[in-house]
Amino acid sequence: MNHSKYDTISQDMSSEDVALYSLASLVFTLVNNSCVSTGVGLFGMIANAINMVVFYRQGLSSSINISFFFISISDTFTIIFIQWANICFNPYIDNTRAPLFYAEFYYITGGWPSGLCCRITLYITVYVTTERCLCILFPLKIKNLITPTRTKMIIAFICIFNTATLAPEYSSIYLDWYFNKVRNETILGVAFRSNRDQTQGVTWLLHVVLTVFGLFSVIVLTSVLVIHLRRQTKWRMKNSVENKLRPTLTSRDRKSVVLVAAVATFIVISYIPLTSVSLVTVFVSEFYIGGKLFQIFRDTWAMIMLVEMTNASANIFIYYRMLSKYRQTFREFLCKKQ
Repeated sequence: MNHSKYDTISQDMSSEDVALYSLASLVFTLVNNSCVSTGVGLFGMIANAINMVVFYRQGLSSSINISFFFISISDTFTIIFIQWANICFNPYIDNTRAPLFYAEFYYITGGWPSGLCCRITLYITVYVTTERCLCILFPLKIKNLITPTRTKMIIAFICIFNTATLAPEYSSIYLDWYFNKVRNETILGVAFRSNRDQTQGVTWLLHVVLTVFGLFSVIVLTSVLVIHLRRQTKWRMKNSVENKLRPTLTSRDRKSVVLVAAVATFIVISYIPLTSVSLVTVFVSEFYIGGKLFQIFRDTWAMIMLVEMTNASANIFIYYRMLSKYRQTFREFLCKKQ
């Protein structure tokens, strides 16, 4: 593997520019990774643990509970991998003098796994949105179409398929020892196999394509659901004989629309930056692990990870606000703890 790019990254910059960039990068890393992201992650791990307990207590006999339960698991793993990034990207981690290039080590042990978990969450969300859309469009057939067993099989397929897309990347990279001129010692970092030229960017491209397709599916299915719910609400309001029923039906429909819209909004906001940066990585070869733009690559992905961490931690607010059954179980769980 050629590591000379790491050693020559600052040759095109003056000493003052290098000092200013290093200081800015240090401050950014301490604030973004060590403080904000770590704090959000700790909250997210607790929140997702509560989500899993609540949905498990409600029973995993319904497809919607199964889906939300596995989204919480996927989000938990996303947070764990990003917390690992916060450790590896800590500017003082090298003071441990461990013979390890932490940034490269994380790229293999946490970078792609965190992206994988994000995509699994996205596609389970696509499935949930599809299910709710079908539930309204075909209310009499939905029980035969969507069963708990089929839901588990679909989620298992989502996990296996998305994991398989990492094969091109991991087939051409591995951990190996090399001599680092800056540290003047042999350290463990990323090495590339002979097939690197054929596989570089393939997994990134698959990641972008699948993420864009997933986002597009969420937006389209949510739009169909919202339009249908609005039409259904107007029909009920028009044909309702008892005026007392009107507020209840309208409120229930509105909550369903808001729930789906909130989930879709969080997904879209979180994944647009991720998709954009992934696309840059595909077409800009130096914006990569081992490239001249590695430091910018690292800091950019640190910000993306904070967005991912926030998305993975925020579902508890949506569930509590929109799902009355979740709210009831949540309160019962807290009362027993007290």
